[in-house]
Amino acid sequence: MAIRLLDGNEAERLCRQMNLDPELKLVSRDMTLNLALEIGDERRLIKIRDGVWQSIGRFVALSEPIDLTIKGPDEFWQQLLSPVPPPGFQNLYAGVRFAKCEVSGNGELYNAYYAAITRMIDVMRDFENG
Repeated sequence: MAIRLLDGNEAERLCRQMNLDPELKLVSRDMTLNLALEIGDERRLIKIRDGVWQSIGRFVALSEPIDLTIKGPDEFWQQLLSPVPPPGFQNLYAGVRFAKCEVSGNGELYNAYYAAITRMIDVMRDFENG
């Protein structure tokens, strides 16, 4: 399964979908974050400002300050974004707990925005399978 957010046009559509999701709007209403996703060898930067999902684009190291990074191999992302994720892949907590992925960066922001990040993954899952 190719992950759609790695495609530029699909990433723009996903960003629009994030802004349209009412639950994500609610839990991310005050969120300002530069979130790097590392999917295998690919890197993407998601910019969120005051709860608005501004862009999803290629990330070049040292070009932007990063608040959080979620890193995992292709298999992790494919399982996490599958329609019914198997045990150990149902959310980031399970992924970190079973050493399937890594979350690094500002721990306070991660904890503060955990609900929004969790909902973001739900929206990504729907997008990938929709």
